[in-house]
Amino acid sequence: MDTPQAIRGTQDIFGAEAEAFAHVVETFERVRKLYRFRRAEMPVFEKTAVFSRSLGETTDVVSKEMYSFEDRGGDSLTLRPEFTAGIARAYLTNGWQQHAPLKLATHGPLFRYERPQKGRYRQFHQIDAEIIGAGEPQADVELLAMADQLLKELGVADGVTLMLNTLGDGQSREAWRSALVEYFRAVQGELSEDSQERLEKNPLRILDSKDPRDKAFLADAPKIDDFLSGEAQDFFGKVTSGLDAAGVEWTRSQSLVRGLDYYRHTAFEFVTDRLGAQGTVLGGGRYDGLMESLGGPHTPAVGWAAGIERLAMLVGEVEQA
Repeated sequence: MDTPQAIRGTQDIFGAEAEAFAHVVETFERVRKLYRFRRAEMPVFEKTAVFSRSLGETTDVVSKEMYSFEDRGGDSLTLRPEFTAGIARAYLTNGWQQHAPLKLATHGPLFRYERPQKGRYRQFHQIDAEIIGAGEPQADVELLAMADQLLKELGVADGVTLMLNTLGDGQSREAWRSALVEYFRAVQGELSEDSQERLEKNPLRILDSKDPRDKAFLADAPKIDDFLSGEAQDFFGKVTSGLDAAGVEWTRSQSLVRGLDYYRHTAFEFVTDRLGAQGTVLGGGRYDGLMESLGGPHTPAVGWAAGIERLAMLVGEVEQA
């Protein structure tokens, strides 16, 4: 009889790796309490519409990577590919608006059907922090300061850089999107197959492409700064000045985008070159439009998530050094 093997893209965690994994979670729990973030738990699966409506039908997550299935009652359910949409659903359905502004933190397993590689699995684990109901740029600063402190307390901050950008408000982002479509359409035949598909559906994602065929055109692509409204410029200015006042170092990256449709204003990633091509350690941004996609009222919100496996790898490297 053949011994069953683990499913490709999953992992069994043991020994030093399990200790580093637990250290990341324990440190996160300590830091989130310092910042007075309240613990929350959501189901591992939701109705598929929770993700398809909030993340956007044209995103890679929805179109290619979700584990969806039909239950015995005929409902389409999906294993959660990320936390934010489920948190938004819980916020709306459980009346958590009465606690706004609400600071939430959670961690646990997520599921995406994608090519397994170093630090990236089909079942993976994240820590997550969100501030819901706060539209002020100070909320963005608090979240980023929290993330910065977490990395420092884990002892992995050296060699990790905070890359920061603004996607502007809805009007700014739409104007930028239109300019990107016009620019990339002129060279459409020279783009990679993925970027040709994204051109009409999600052109901002082309800026995030690692394909050499696309990189040749990225430097001259339209920049968000040329399309920012006065309000969006002011918002981003308050975020950057707040980070400076808090002693959080950052680097501007005008090409940084987030792959999901609900992001507005602040977008950020903490990146390192110590994890190979997949160098993002922690990332997130402001998603003021998410609640409306789920049928709720306009609700400002900002959050971030980080892969526990990647952080544990960095912790292990530091301990070995």
